[in-house]
Amino acid sequence: MTEWMPFGGRFVIGDVYRWHQPAWKPKGWKKSKSRPIGDREIIAQLTGVEDEILIFKLMSCKTTKNDEDWWKPIAELKGDEPLRKNRATLTKLKPDRRPWESADGEPARSISGGSKFLKGPSNEES
Repeated sequence: MTEWMPFGGRFVIGDVYRWHQPAWKPKGWKKSKSRPIGDREIIAQLTGVEDEILIFKLMSCKTTKNDEDWWKPIAELKGDEPLRKNRATLTKLKPDRRPWESADGEPARSISGGSKFLKGPSNEES
């Protein structure tokens, strides 16, 4: 099992993030309110940025908690289409980040993410 680091306030393309997201009950009636029926753990890799929207490739999604009075299984997210999240919303969910596994590891990430001269399609920072 890999160790996860707390989110450092900076999204870098290519990093893998993990967060817990509530699963909501589908609205049945016009005036009924949605309510959380469980919790999902999502692991995804950041593949792109469009203004304030982050685009992820879903790697794993599993239900971690199911509400006591909800009788149906909670549907998992599918990895067919990209997962799009607002930057502010994802920051509120307090994501964790998987550290880089190479020999240079985190020092290489800080250099590639922090230099204005190394910007490019593979090491953009957001």
